[in-house]
Amino acid sequence: MKAFKNKEGSKPSLFYPKQILRILLCMGVALLLHSYVVEVCYDRLLFFPLRWFYSFHALCAVIVSGLLLVPIGGGNYIGYRFIGLTSLQMLACLAFLLPQVLSQPKVDEWDILSFMMAFFVALSLEVYFAILLLRREK
Repeated sequence: MKAFKNKEGSKPSLFYPKQILRILLCMGVALLLHSYVVEVCYDRLLFFPLRWFYSFHALCAVIVSGLLLVPIGGGNYIGYRFIGLTSLQMLACLAFLLPQVLSQPKVDEWDILSFMMAFFVALSLEVYFAILLLRREK
């Protein structure tokens, strides 16, 4: 597997651990910025903590990135795996969000927007990792 080896294929590579660190760092920075915007600029209190949303999406991004490394069919199938895993992630998002939407009291639109913002940050990191994998396969 090229992602776990260096360019020559001899020594273990830090390609995946770097991606995990990148995901955690970007999600942490996005969480801090998002918290600042919601709590300071708009003076809102969300029904659900932002750290739940960002933790869920960071975990999903780490899992998707790890599963993209599984060598099934080479570089040609990275795009198909990415689409399939993103679809499964969207189903997991619905399973995560549905109890919150159906709960009483009703969830504010800020909670839904906050969840979606965290989703798009994680999705952009997954797309970036898939592109890195495609470049590395060449």
